[in-house]
Amino acid sequence: MSGPEILIDINKIRTNTRKICDFCRQRGISVCGVTKVTCGMPQVGRAMLEGGAVSLGESRIENIRRLRASGINAPIIMLRIPPLSQVDEIVSNADISLNSELSVIRSLSEAAIRRGKIHKILLMVDLGDLREGIWPTDLMEICREVIELNGVRIAGIGTNLTCFGGVLPSRKNMNELVGYAEQIEKTFHIKLDIISGGNSSSLPLLLEGGMPGRINHLRIGEAIALGRETVRGRIWQGCSDDAFQLSAELIELKTKPSVPIGETGMDAFGVKPVFSDKGNIVRAILNVGREDVIVDNLIPRDKNAIILGASSDHLLLDVTAVSPPPELGDSILFNMNYGALLAAMTSNYVKKTHITGVKSIMDNPEIVMIGGSPLSDDPSLLNHIKELGYTYTVKDLPVTPENISGIGKNNQIIFVGGELNKTYDTLKGMAQVYNQLGLIIFSPSPSLFTVENSENPENYLAKTFGYFKNIDGLNFCISPENTVLVGLREAEKEEILKIRETGILAYTMEDVDLMGMREIMINALRKAGNGTDGFVVRISTDVVNAEGEGLTFREAHLAMEMIADSSQMKGLDISGTPDRSWMNDKALSSIVESAFGKRILRL
Repeated sequence: MSGPEILIDINKIRTNTRKICDFCRQRGISVCGVTKVTCGMPQVGRAMLEGGAVSLGESRIENIRRLRASGINAPIIMLRIPPLSQVDEIVSNADISLNSELSVIRSLSEAAIRRGKIHKILLMVDLGDLREGIWPTDLMEICREVIELNGVRIAGIGTNLTCFGGVLPSRKNMNELVGYAEQIEKTFHIKLDIISGGNSSSLPLLLEGGMPGRINHLRIGEAIALGRETVRGRIWQGCSDDAFQLSAELIELKTKPSVPIGETGMDAFGVKPVFSDKGNIVRAILNVGREDVIVDNLIPRDKNAIILGASSDHLLLDVTAVSPPPELGDSILFNMNYGALLAAMTSNYVKKTHITGVKSIMDNPEIVMIGGSPLSDDPSLLNHIKELGYTYTVKDLPVTPENISGIGKNNQIIFVGGELNKTYDTLKGMAQVYNQLGLIIFSPSPSLFTVENSENPENYLAKTFGYFKNIDGLNFCISPENTVLVGLREAEKEEILKIRETGILAYTMEDVDLMGMREIMINALRKAGNGTDGFVVRISTDVVNAEGEGLTFREAHLAMEMIADSSQMKGLDISGTPDRSWMNDKALSSIVESAFGKRILRL
């Protein structure tokens, strides 16, 4: 572990969502799953939708774009009051926005008219928490003006409580909200679709039976992520409080005094610390600090571990009573409250690792070749693969989504070859098997252009991400944010813009020269494997050599060796015959062997 990481259990998030949504649904309330604490992480958003959330809520346009780029087409609510500078983006990417300023709503109206859309508005009413919201005495006049605007429609009203002033949801203020909704309906002869009664802090009132019947919508984030209601902090029935755990490595372990020696002053953060004299204690230092997380909001999973304090980069624990005693290099786990989770998810220094429960291919090391590659007749390759511990089958079948999915369902490694580019069909078949896949592509070009006919096989990545209306996109399974391009030597302007906009990780040959293949592959494996069931490797044979302009054979071998060590490769696609002026079949076979784990001194 190079640094701290958050372990994210997608199954527990899905279960937490289901428990809360089922509870709310039985009381006539639909749930908007709020992903903002995870920075719009698509895997979390999907888990919430699968658990029963009818929409997703986000506070940053960047996070909404992230969700959309990953193929999430469910309704998305912009939770933060829109700034005037972002009205065009909000209308383009969000279905509903929470509003309290008339001038902003007018600008949203103009942006929606320009795009030929109707943008839904949720008018926020301030019921005393003193964060966002229209003051009740101004509500009817603002409604009157908004109703006259084209391009926008009042979908409902809502309120926000506990976030700033700490005001709790109650029968009184919820009945006030319902009263304002009914006044709007009666005065303007409209029917409001949504009366949104707040966030996770509204769940205890709902449990007690105090929520008015007309409240039909809640925006739930913390209760799903942390499995507990937020008024008293109690675990919600059937939910887990450890869907997100912070893991940090123990980097120093020594017995030292419990009180500093010498005159003390303020620490690095301007606070004079206070210490209790417990004699000598076993002190552990972890590789996480205040730059990564709100330390005061961490809860050690081992109740015998005591947090002593932290600097920017180090967290100090008293582990004297921990049994069995920890050792240097151990990972120490923490639960987090909302503030700690938000800070850690936002930090670039904290790795985010999803737990999917999918088996490693090494649990069933079987390779199935499909597509008629000349490599399938290479006895040397077959022998080496068998020596590496795999079983190997060649199937005389065309590359179709149906044939690919049939192989993938058996947790076999799919090895695709052949004369024609069948990458899209390969990926379409694998998308029928796995929930989420990464993609590592070694190619001189991105294959993201849409100028030419969609039938052009060289447009396979544009097809995968849904850029053609007549072809099913696969970004519900294969997201740009889990896609890596290595070895680029050319790119059209359209492709460059798509790479920048969608979060694809792309490395040109210049990057390979400057960074080296090892560092590139460390980043690539993290990107493609983060929150996925594994990844597909696609090799374009003209990425190697290319008269000195492409990857060297040694760089290609190193990349494949690191892929093999990850044990996450679900499929290997080498579509097309190599250009024999740059790479013959023997050289290509040796690269394939490296991808499956061959080493010079390994038996």
